[in-house]
Amino acid sequence: MATLDTLPTEIFYGILSFASPFNPILAPKHPLYTLAATNKRLRSYVEEYTRVLLKKYADIIVPKKSNVFVCRKRWIKWLDKTCQLCKKNSVRKAILDPTLTCCMKCDKKTFPKMSMTAAIKDFGLTKLDLFTPNALHPNLPPLNVGEYVCNNVDTTMISEPDVLARKTLIHGMLADSTPKALKRRYNAHVLLLKHMNPTIPAGTSKWIPMGGDDIPGAGLWETLCTPLSRKTYVKELLEKEWADMGMSGYSTNTAIEMD
Repeated sequence: MATLDTLPTEIFYGILSFASPFNPILAPKHPLYTLAATNKRLRSYVEEYTRVLLKKYADIIVPKKSNVFVCRKRWIKWLDKTCQLCKKNSVRKAILDPTLTCCMKCDKKTFPKMSMTAAIKDFGLTKLDLFTPNALHPNLPPLNVGEYVCNNVDTTMISEPDVLARKTLIHGMLADSTPKALKRRYNAHVLLLKHMNPTIPAGTSKWIPMGGDDIPGAGLWETLCTPLSRKTYVKELLEKEWADMGMSGYSTNTAIEMD
């Protein structure tokens, strides 16, 4: 019976290509390390594989027989400390892809992005439009989102092409996308989120429930006072928003729960 260390070299190299060879943040338990620690034969496979990667991508030529140079460790170190776009020294990771070492200049040029605030203010969208899937948009995929820390403040950044595509989709569904109608919709979604009481951790697009019944403003809004009144409000507003977008086939029974 064939085992991993008896496979032909070409097949094993193909398997290694699925072991996240370009992701340095998995160290010190990187799959390349753990495979190399299995036995001598697998270690030699991993060393030869990473020796080829060093030559192809880093222009580092390593002798096939070297007692002092560990190719797998040198490869992961190079990935972690080199911008993968301009090949200059950098330890910074791309905002939208934390597995990619990318200097600020290349990140800005190659991966256009905008803040959540700009996406909402400048493109007539809401948090429910941007951070999907959710109760309003249960079938929309997530956008490419990352976190940018500036002056110790977490700022959520979103891929600009994703925002533009989402604007085209949402505005195309709306019967009325005038500034006045978009403002009304934004205010309605603010109230909808208040009744659902969810939050989004910085740098992610996944909603999580806040928990508890202590909702700010509950004393000012009758619909916020009890779990039943909140659920009733959410159901009615979701159905209205779906109707405005021509999503008549949707039901609150199948919507994603966020409370």
